[in-house]
Amino acid sequence: MSRTFTVELTRGRIAALGAGLLALLAGAAGASFLLAHGAEEHAGHAHADHAGEGEGDHEEEGEGAHEEGKVKLSPAALENAGLEILTAGPGKIAVALELPGEVSVNADALAHVTPRVGGTVRTVRKNLGDTVKSGEVLATLDSRELAELQRELLATRERLTLAQASFKRQEQLWEEKISAEKDFLSARQELKEAEIEHRSAAQKLHAAGASGKGAGGAGYALIAPLDGTIIEKHINIGEVLRDDSQAFVIADLSTLWVNVTVYARDLVRIRSGQPVTVRADGVAESARGAIGYVGHVVGEQTRSAVARVVLENPGPAWRPGLFVTAEVAVEEVDAPVVAADDAVQTLEGKPVIFVQEGGAFEARPVVLGRKGGRSGEQGGRRVEVVKGLAPGDRYVGKNSFLLKAELGKSEAGHEH
Repeated sequence: MSRTFTVELTRGRIAALGAGLLALLAGAAGASFLLAHGAEEHAGHAHADHAGEGEGDHEEEGEGAHEEGKVKLSPAALENAGLEILTAGPGKIAVALELPGEVSVNADALAHVTPRVGGTVRTVRKNLGDTVKSGEVLATLDSRELAELQRELLATRERLTLAQASFKRQEQLWEEKISAEKDFLSARQELKEAEIEHRSAAQKLHAAGASGKGAGGAGYALIAPLDGTIIEKHINIGEVLRDDSQAFVIADLSTLWVNVTVYARDLVRIRSGQPVTVRADGVAESARGAIGYVGHVVGEQTRSAVARVVLENPGPAWRPGLFVTAEVAVEEVDAPVVAADDAVQTLEGKPVIFVQEGGAFEARPVVLGRKGGRSGEQGGRRVEVVKGLAPGDRYVGKNSFLLKAELGKSEAGHEH
């Protein structure tokens, strides 16, 4: 059964239907615009992502094995570098006072060789820089004075021989009651005088240093008085020397002195027995000793005193005349975090330490505190790390400068 619906169109209903139709058309147009705009945005994002991926790949390819502030080394390069990996932790630091000084010869092991009689140089057997032993002949002289002393000795010896023979004869005659007692006493007196003269002549010749070793006749031998090295030579063949001429200076260089300048404000901190580390420009290895003497007088001009350090067998690199820096251990302190001083490098004017993180080494900025030696050991210098390094961190000590150089090359490559 069909039904019929009758709709009455009035003026107001017609207006309402028109407005609805217009709204429907506007909504359809807006949806089309949004779909189109979304597609454009999607395409733009896809393009940006693609471009970003390409840039990232390119950047990673350009950086290679180095990230910012980090250095990565291959196992082979790491082995060739010879890096010393240490562990940070608490320790004691012998705080040192740095003072200027100068190396000098040990005055207690120094000899000035002079002839005891004047003469003309006949031979010179040793030269500057030669190592000599005690008793070796350095040079020989022909001496008129020595010849006169030898003549006097021979004359007194002959007189002594005659006096001895005369005394024996007079003694025998007196015992046999042939001669008077006064003749016997006179002969004995002459014998005593002859003995005294002979003894005096022998002493003069001995005082002149005439041992007869290495010289003949009137020759006089200059003898080395100690083992050492000739550091000065003022003698030539044919030269006439007086008895106060300095021909050689011999020094035993197995021990040296370091004369340290101690300013008045630091005198209360310096005392005998304190350990000292001595460093000099151009000398790779430091030398160690102890203060043996502190001067009791302060100079009027310098307002400083002298402290003496004795270096035992310092090595051939240490020579008299070198200017040095003496680090005197004045106190011992505990530090929460201690690192080797060799580990500290400078980047952009600030101290850094290369810390191992996985397979890379990070140049970590640090704040440093007190510096000094390692207490109780003959080790290198240590430094207190106030900030930037924690106990247990593994860092590079020896040869850390190689990482600094590698990092510098990497940064130069990025700038290029």
